[in-house]
Amino acid sequence: MSKRILVLGASGLVGRQVVRMLVNEGRDVACATRKPTSPRDVYFDLLDPAAFGQSLDGTSTVMLISRPGDEDAHLHARAFIDAMRRSGVERVVVLSALGAELRPEFSLRKVELLVEDSGMRWTHVRPNFFMQMLALPPLATEIAARGTLSLPLAGAAVAYVDARDVAAVLHRALVDDTLAGQGITLNGPEALNHFQIAASISQVTGRPVRYLQLDEPAAREMMLTRGFAPRHVERVLAFYRLIRNGFCSQPDDHASTLLGRPLRTWSEFVKSEAGSWKAA
Repeated sequence: MSKRILVLGASGLVGRQVVRMLVNEGRDVACATRKPTSPRDVYFDLLDPAAFGQSLDGTSTVMLISRPGDEDAHLHARAFIDAMRRSGVERVVVLSALGAELRPEFSLRKVELLVEDSGMRWTHVRPNFFMQMLALPPLATEIAARGTLSLPLAGAAVAYVDARDVAAVLHRALVDDTLAGQGITLNGPEALNHFQIAASISQVTGRPVRYLQLDEPAAREMMLTRGFAPRHVERVLAFYRLIRNGFCSQPDDHASTLLGRPLRTWSEFVKSEAGSWKAA
C-alpha cells in the first residue's frame, strides 16, 4: 500500500493548514471534499458510503473529522471507520475535543472508541476552544458592530488555543508513529477571562469593547435569534456550563514540548487579527 494521507475537512480552518504542512514535506496527500476542484481532491461525503472506496484507495493514514457540531457524530462515522478497516488503513488521527475521554456520553468520545476498537493504530487530538472563534462571525460581527462581546461565561477563564497550533499537532501525529495510542490534550499557553479578552481587543482596535455577562435564557434567545437550530443551541449551552465550571481553564503543559516551540499567545493572535473586529 502507498503512504497516502487522506485529510477530512481539508478546506476547513484546521484541515487546510495540515494539508499545507504535509504538501510542503512532499508527502502524498488527498483532500476529502464534496466538491473536488484540484488534482489532489477526492470526492467524499461522510453520509455517502458509495464514496468511501474511491477516497480510501491507496490510503494508509486518515485524519478523521466527524461532524464535530453534531451529537450524532459517532453514528455518521461508524460506516466510514468500518470502511477504513476493510480497505487496510493503518493509522487514524482523530480531531476530537478537550476532555472527551472524561465524558462517555459525548458523541466525539464514541467516535474515539469506535476507532480504538477497529484495530487500526490511532491518536486522538483534543483541543480547547480555538482563538479564531472570537475573530469569526457571529462573535466578531457583534464586536465590530456593537462593541460588545456577549457570552454566558461569568468570570470563567479559557485557555484558548490557536487553530494553527492544533494543525501543527495533528500534522505531527499523522507523520510520527511514536504518538500512536495517545490522547493529546491541547490547551493554549494561558487562561484569560472575557473581561481581559474584551480589553485586549479594545486596545488593538482603538475602540471600546465591553464584555456582557449573559444568563442562560438570554444566551439561548440570542443564539436562536442568530439562526442557530434549537438542538445546536442546547449543545452550545452545555459547553458554556463546562467553561463556567473551570473545565477549559488549564494552560498547556505538553503540546509546546511536543512541537519544540512555544504555542501562540492570545496577545500575538489579537494583534494579528485586529482587522476582524474593526467596524466597517
